[in-house]
Amino acid sequence: MKTKLLAILTCAIGLASSPITSLAKQHLSFGVYTSNKPTAMVKKFRPMLNALEKDLGNHLGEKVKIRIQVAKDYTQGINHLATGKIDFSRFGPASYVEAKRTNPYLRILALESTGGEKVFYGIICVAKDSPITDLKQLTGKSFAFGDEMSTIGRYLSQKYLVSHGIHSSNLSRFAYLDRHDKVGTAVGAGQFDAGALNEGTFKKLVKKGVPIRELARFPNVQKPWIARSGLSDKVYKAIQASLLGMKDERALKSLKKDGFVAGGDEDFASIRDAIDNNAIFFMRNTPKEEIAAEIVTPDVSEEDPAQAAVLPGAGVNAQTEVQPPSWPTRGKLDTVSVKPEVPAASGSEFEVVGSLKSDYFTPLDPDPSVLEFYQAPRLLQVEMEAAETDSADKLSASLPGSSLTTK
Repeated sequence: MKTKLLAILTCAIGLASSPITSLAKQHLSFGVYTSNKPTAMVKKFRPMLNALEKDLGNHLGEKVKIRIQVAKDYTQGINHLATGKIDFSRFGPASYVEAKRTNPYLRILALESTGGEKVFYGIICVAKDSPITDLKQLTGKSFAFGDEMSTIGRYLSQKYLVSHGIHSSNLSRFAYLDRHDKVGTAVGAGQFDAGALNEGTFKKLVKKGVPIRELARFPNVQKPWIARSGLSDKVYKAIQASLLGMKDERALKSLKKDGFVAGGDEDFASIRDAIDNNAIFFMRNTPKEEIAAEIVTPDVSEEDPAQAAVLPGAGVNAQTEVQPPSWPTRGKLDTVSVKPEVPAASGSEFEVVGSLKSDYFTPLDPDPSVLEFYQAPRLLQVEMEAAETDSADKLSASLPGSSLTTK
């Protein structure tokens, strides 16, 4: 009896000390935000996290447990990673850019991939029976965007619309619906004429019978998996190796990807550009014919030399060859002078003569004296403020390779 009891105790002690049955020594937290329903997010990522737990255990030589945390929105998700409340996360490209600006010490682990590519697509959809067949037909129509911080749902879709001549002022109305699935559902229900969502959600909704179809598509960088600042190199390298070597079919299928590829901050330059120049979408889109028709060239009196200011030009006749605007200009004057023919020369001073009517000004800030307008043929970043007298207006501008001074 004593011998049997001793054997049982010995066995129990051996099991308790076994690494297989010991409690997890490495607890990690993984974060995502609700680009879809919270339950759908958990269902999507849990298979991948289960596969990572197993593989990380082999890499680290200890049992690993990963807890998933779903943030209520993009802002909270970015904050959780930037402040170190979670160990690693999977973001959309725009969210990564914003998080990196908040905390420059975040590190990319890997990029999701399909066929070894770093690119996937956003979709602009319309109702299945919509008469709209071209982006230009969106003029005067309503549009649904996703979250205000979404890569596809805002930044890239608005940049794509601008590239096809559609600004916010050309739409009858627009709204941010927070999630991709809400966008597709709203368009299918006829609440909006068109909307932007990711290709994966689009296909899922179509399969479920939502009556929408593709009008256009545009490229996006694949989603990055990112580690918080301060995560140990050992754990960082283990997660990175596990992702890059991931072969678990069920885990990859849940993400609708076939693997991961190495990536870096440089992959997101186009996303930064879309974010930094997003204000263009909200500027008034004035047809170039109207700009050319409204430009006048008054006589300049020698008694009023202050009428001649210095401004970088582009060397074309502004009355007949005005190009479509592409960059924002801001000012605090009722008019801005434009000379029809100005020689182009990097770093030179340019004489500006004439008057551009105030119809081209669009309010940008709550202060109505701060205005935004287009200066064709290329837009300049211009800051203007009225001096004490009308004859002493001061202008200043910043443009790579050019200078602006006052004479």
